[in-house]
Amino acid sequence: MDSFKHFFKRWWQSKSAPIIVILLMAIALMSKQLLTHSVLLGADSIFHFNRFYDAAMQIKTGKFNYFQSNFGFDQTGRVVNAIYGPVIAYLSGALLIVCRNWYMFQSVQAIIFLTIAGMSMYLLCIKNNVTRGYSMVIGILYMYSSQLMGWITTQQFAGVGAMLVPLLVLTGTEAIKKKKVSIPYLALSMTLLIQTHIMSTIIGFVSVIPLFLVALFHTNYKFQMVLHTLIAAIITLALTANVWGSALELFGNNYLMPVFPVDNMEDYAFRFDHYSWFSLIKPVEMIVFLFVIYYFIRHFKHSDIVTRTLTITGAFFLFASTSLFPWQFIQKILPFLSSNLQFPKRFLVIPFVMLLVVFGKILAYDDYIFTLQAFNEPKLFRYTLLFALIGINMGINGYNMDFKVDKSNQMVNDNYPWAPIAHSYMYVKHNHHTIKQDFFGDNWQYLIRDINKATPDYLPVKSNLKPDDYTKLHPYYTAHYQLIIPNFNNDFDKRVNADGSLTVTWNNKSFNSKNVQVPVVKYANTQVTLNGKSNAHVKTTEIGAIIAHSKIGKNTMTLKYVNDAQFNLLMIVFLISWLLMIIYLGAKLIFKF
Repeated sequence: MDSFKHFFKRWWQSKSAPIIVILLMAIALMSKQLLTHSVLLGADSIFHFNRFYDAAMQIKTGKFNYFQSNFGFDQTGRVVNAIYGPVIAYLSGALLIVCRNWYMFQSVQAIIFLTIAGMSMYLLCIKNNVTRGYSMVIGILYMYSSQLMGWITTQQFAGVGAMLVPLLVLTGTEAIKKKKVSIPYLALSMTLLIQTHIMSTIIGFVSVIPLFLVALFHTNYKFQMVLHTLIAAIITLALTANVWGSALELFGNNYLMPVFPVDNMEDYAFRFDHYSWFSLIKPVEMIVFLFVIYYFIRHFKHSDIVTRTLTITGAFFLFASTSLFPWQFIQKILPFLSSNLQFPKRFLVIPFVMLLVVFGKILAYDDYIFTLQAFNEPKLFRYTLLFALIGINMGINGYNMDFKVDKSNQMVNDNYPWAPIAHSYMYVKHNHHTIKQDFFGDNWQYLIRDINKATPDYLPVKSNLKPDDYTKLHPYYTAHYQLIIPNFNNDFDKRVNADGSLTVTWNNKSFNSKNVQVPVVKYANTQVTLNGKSNAHVKTTEIGAIIAHSKIGKNTMTLKYVNDAQFNLLMIVFLISWLLMIIYLGAKLIFKF
């Protein structure tokens, strides 16, 4: 028994203990799915599965086209991954190849993302002088938060961005404490977020501005801090040249379909109703937030500058994420927010990071909080309360996952006609598959063909769409009938070529040549070869689908997105900068050990 205690104590003090504990807690959260071989299908599942499938097939076949989706999204040649988390998409594609089927991929990816989230929060706490045990607790609470669960249950990609936000906040707290900016770590944290989720990057960037302003105010080396921040920004631009370079090329040459504008942003804030308490902030999480704010007000004079900045900033973003904030007025004076920010609830990631760190600092520095002096072990009540907090969070998450799993399993086992995916269409009977075959079989394409989601984002349109124009266009309906349904009539055969181009063939069975709407998309830089004629002139629909003049008999069209020379140069900058960053981090790690 003594030897076991000695071994456990040594292990608990080892560097591997935090990651093992957080990994085990991540597996525990996914246990229902793992033990019952269940699947999870949410609002954005199929959209992201298409992204990952396209990246996986590019890696597997070696037929690369950075911009053009030749495998996913019904082989329409549309652009998605180039401006939506390209690095995370290719890493996920590689993971899909290793995991071999969608069920294993979804389970492993969820555990990886949860572990990264827990460890990034743990690191933020440790660097802010929260003790080891409490840092693990806070890491687990963050991992179990509604922000991360948004990815697990509904595949909302903001949950993936949330796993990296603590690393960005860490650069701000370190700047305040050390009165200087760490160039490589600021650049790397911004880069990882940009390569994952742009909206999370924007929200995270705005949230750390107060931290850097406070650091700038307190340092005696203001010019040096500004200079180092600018250098970090330049390095970030180099490391993310693929993302902003793609955006410049696409938006500079095309009008792209925006995400849908919301009529009333207040409807998408935390509204103190059942849905919000169940899906956005669990009641126990709100109690923690309110306690932190109350404790901060009571002990304001004794709080350090980091605690003050984190609490005030976190409390502001908590307020901004609710319907109490004047969103109707803000939307009137800044209407572009309705189709950019869209959902004020997205701000919740900031209080989940900042207020939880302050909660950890309170636990570490106040030996009398949540203790009962009447006990022989005064802190026993505190530990009981924290374990109860984790247990309640885990229980609510488990209940939520059970509901999602049961609904998804109805689709898998019974081909239940209800689909928990917005704007989706079921083609199981048409293709003579079952969803279970799709998830557990080795043909990845079955799933994204049997459940097809019409997503018009980033399609090329004729002009810059205003909210009223977007509504009149009915883009989800239009994308379904122009780009999805024609593929099921077997009138068009599609083949991906070694050079990354896409060839479409079809037969004109009429006795006259005529215009045919082909289910592929043309951007300004998409070169079209029609029946041997290069740079062929073709018309496009209101969402960029090609209308080609079809001769009698067999017709062949080849599409290839050709990058601008400037973008090719930016890709060289991107690759070289990442190589140098990896060498730098590797050398630092070697010297450390």
